[in-house]
Amino acid sequence: MAKHTAFSLRLEQRVLWVSANGFWTKAIAQQYVREMRSLILPISAKPWAVVLDIRQWEISPAEVFALLNENTAWCFANNLKHVETIGADNTMVMWQFAKATQAVKPADVVSTLKDDELAARQSLRAAGYLF
Repeated sequence: MAKHTAFSLRLEQRVLWVSANGFWTKAIAQQYVREMRSLILPISAKPWAVVLDIRQWEISPAEVFALLNENTAWCFANNLKHVETIGADNTMVMWQFAKATQAVKPADVVSTLKDDELAARQSLRAAGYLF
C-alpha cells in the first residue's frame, strides 16, 4: 500500500482503491500514475475495477488533467472495466474530475457515482470484483 499526503493506493483482490487528497502538482500526478500502474500491471490481464474517492481532492492546475486523461486511457486499454467514483460536494472538483477523466470510455465499462465506500463496495461485490 502506498501512502502519501496527496493520494493513497490500495489493491484489494481485483479492485484498486484510490483516495485523492488536497492540491495536486504535475509531479504528484506523475508519481500517482507511476505507482498506480505498477500496482495494476500484475492484475491487468483480467478485468479489474477502481474506486476513486475524490471527496478530499482540491482544485489543481490544468497540466494535471492531461496526465490523468492519458492515464485513464491507459487503464481502459489495460482491462479497467468498472469505475466507482465517490464524489465531492464541490462542483469545481467534480468539473475537474470530469476534465481529468474524459478519455473515451469503452462501451463495456461500467461507471457510477456513489456516496461512500460502503455503497461502492456493495456494487463491486455484486459485479464480482470483491468476494
